[in-house]
Amino acid sequence: MGRSLQTFILNEHPTRFFAVVEFALATLALGPLPAFIPLVLLLSVLRIHGQRIAFLHTRGRELLCSWFFIAAGSSLAHWAAAANALSSAAQSVTAVVVLSAVTYLFAVPPLYFDVRIKGRVATDWAQLTLFPTLWATSWSIASHVSPVGRLLNWSPVSESHAYNWIVPLVGPAGIDWIVAAWAVVCSELAAQWLMGFEDYEPLGVHGSQSLLSCRSKALLTLVTSLLALTLPSFTLNNLPIRPDVLAHATSLTVGCALPHPLDGSHPTLDDFVTETSKMNAANIILWPESAVVFNSEKEREAAFTRLRTLSTHAYIGVAFEEYTMGDPSRTKNGLALIHKGQKAGEEVVQYYKRNLVPLTESFSKVPSVDSPVITHLLLTHPKGVTAPEWAPAPNYTRPIPLTSSICLDFASPSAFTSLTSRPALVLGPARTWDTNVGLAMWEQAKTRANEMGSMVLWCDGGVTGVSGVGGGKIHEIMQVGGSSWMRTIGVPYPFDEGRTLYGKVGEFSVIVFLVALMGGGVAGNYLLVEASRGGFAVLTGGQFALRRIPFVQRMIAPSPPEADLLGAEVVGERQNLLG
Repeated sequence: MGRSLQTFILNEHPTRFFAVVEFALATLALGPLPAFIPLVLLLSVLRIHGQRIAFLHTRGRELLCSWFFIAAGSSLAHWAAAANALSSAAQSVTAVVVLSAVTYLFAVPPLYFDVRIKGRVATDWAQLTLFPTLWATSWSIASHVSPVGRLLNWSPVSESHAYNWIVPLVGPAGIDWIVAAWAVVCSELAAQWLMGFEDYEPLGVHGSQSLLSCRSKALLTLVTSLLALTLPSFTLNNLPIRPDVLAHATSLTVGCALPHPLDGSHPTLDDFVTETSKMNAANIILWPESAVVFNSEKEREAAFTRLRTLSTHAYIGVAFEEYTMGDPSRTKNGLALIHKGQKAGEEVVQYYKRNLVPLTESFSKVPSVDSPVITHLLLTHPKGVTAPEWAPAPNYTRPIPLTSSICLDFASPSAFTSLTSRPALVLGPARTWDTNVGLAMWEQAKTRANEMGSMVLWCDGGVTGVSGVGGGKIHEIMQVGGSSWMRTIGVPYPFDEGRTLYGKVGEFSVIVFLVALMGGGVAGNYLLVEASRGGFAVLTGGQFALRRIPFVQRMIAPSPPEADLLGAEVVGERQNLLG
């Protein structure tokens, strides 16, 4: 049965098989919320498929077929989220298909160069880690050239894997590397099964009587490393900071003002003012993206003056849309921070949106070129706590470093690279048109916050948008759709404004590190060999039991000296799938 299935895949119907499998996995893995395991399986199949067709005269036709079916699967996965993105269904379909097809092009170079370069790489470890390095590099480039940043990248969402703790260290490129590394492991094992364990010797290490070949040791090192990297997720304290221990944390109550008129109309300025006045317990209140529209600077300043007269002591993050003076037909999205202690003209206009949604915003709005900045909010002591107990003289206040960004800007890998220190909280007003899109942007916002070691206050004004506080070991969504909410969070005190490792070194340095890691397998293999010597007695004692299992027997059985599949002529489809 096993051999007949192998023959079916490699000899009888390989094109149909890979087309169906790639379409199915693309549908599962390439939606608005890519999951870790389906993505690993898709890359594994693509890697095997690429190795199979690399030297065939039909490779162009098969590559085109793979492109078509993966783009179709990705389009299907995005259809529900994109159906109402544009003014007509035809435009939405066209946009989704084009974006899916173009995104696939960034997956081709790592697969191609993995085949072409691997044979020239000296060590087993470098051969195994070549594809993960190429994969992480390709998607880093894609995120910088794409108008939607990392939103369409083939990268898993944070809730689908156990490697979130590594994000402040190596950023999203490290997660991409891990995905591709697991794909290498799965494709190596699948290729051995397809070729038959008794015939498969990828690097031609022949005549060895050791329990594990050199390539198997490198593969075992890779698997062990990937598994070890999951341990901190199970051993570290994953609970958020307690806000009630004032000696070590600052209690900060944040909220999102989301009025929802019963007639379904867009809330007015009066609606937002009324809703904000009810949230007296909050320290920071955020409005969603484009909450109000100002036709002139005078109208904007009048609204700000009105907000300063409210009885609340909260800082109000007013997300607004205003017409530009140079082009009255176009608008720009901004965010201002208002407080009753300010005088007219003292309000902080924190930020204007830099990345516009293609097609829907790119023609009607003006993007900003100004980077976000950090503002320090000075919190005075709460009731029941004396000023000296709260903070030292002379101000007796606790500073809360705060910055902001708006919706799609969070998908950009360079959203906060200009910051020279770490914010405690990022204000994130947003407005999405579909729950899946809202969830995708929520994931991007949490990832950017985790990269900086911060938290994000996410306020989505879409009808089915999601809102909450993310980062700082907080993951729960507070609200779906309309209705205002508040939540108390804890900010470490005194707050360390030093940047995370990823914030200091940046994405390029991470890529350089991953390239250097390709040459670091010698040390890993050495440690593995030394560990295996220490446990030699255990391995020897269990070898007899292992050899009683046919599957294991085939894996550990030494290959005959003449079985040089690497240098052998390709016979049908039973070629060396992994170089």
